[in-house]
Amino acid sequence: MKKPTAFVWRNVLILTGMVTFVSVGLSTGIRFFYDAKSDGITIFVRLIMPVIIAFPLAFIAFTWIERLEQAYASLLKEVRELGRQASTDPLTGLLNRRSFEKQFDSAMQHRSGGKFIIADVDYLKAINDQHGHVIGDDAILACATAMSQVLGDECLIARIGGDEFCAFLPLGAARSLQQMSVAINEAADRDFKLRSRLDDVTVSISVGMAPCPPGSSFREIMARTDSDLYRKKIRRPER
Repeated sequence: MKKPTAFVWRNVLILTGMVTFVSVGLSTGIRFFYDAKSDGITIFVRLIMPVIIAFPLAFIAFTWIERLEQAYASLLKEVRELGRQASTDPLTGLLNRRSFEKQFDSAMQHRSGGKFIIADVDYLKAINDQHGHVIGDDAILACATAMSQVLGDECLIARIGGDEFCAFLPLGAARSLQQMSVAINEAADRDFKLRSRLDDVTVSISVGMAPCPPGSSFREIMARTDSDLYRKKIRRPER
């Protein structure tokens, strides 16, 4: 059986003391009003009876209250975790497509411009075929980690497909595509080699970018940025 906590003991003692004080004070006032005398046994009973009655009742009540609070806290934790799972990609921990789209459209409705990035992992199928899907997952995780490190917490980042990512950079966080692409690729390759222990395999990411005028929708900006990414992908060397 779980031991009572400090919360239970503290409140039980406070309530028992208050009940005893009120009971003794009330009985003393009544005796004073009627000028009644009390012997030692009567005084003892007036002191001990409130303790005998109030203590167990208070103990039961505060133990029950504490259990309710603990159950409520546990329920809130489960709800938050379910909400997190519903809004994030299970492999990378980034936002999933539905959650990203909702937050992006909300930002656009509030007149928040910026830049939109779409990226995918180069030659992921070849990595899966040659080294297995566990190593392929390492490549995806390395790319997700690299994007988070380079873009920072002020940006929305999501995994929207098997090897595809997207991100929204607010105006204050917008920077050169070339600089970002180099930094992301260097960080991704470094992280991948640490995860996979394959020094002879290189991971890279193709990145496309387009400006996000206020009022843009996710579908509109995806189509525009996807075209830029496609042009980069067809120019990359064959592996």
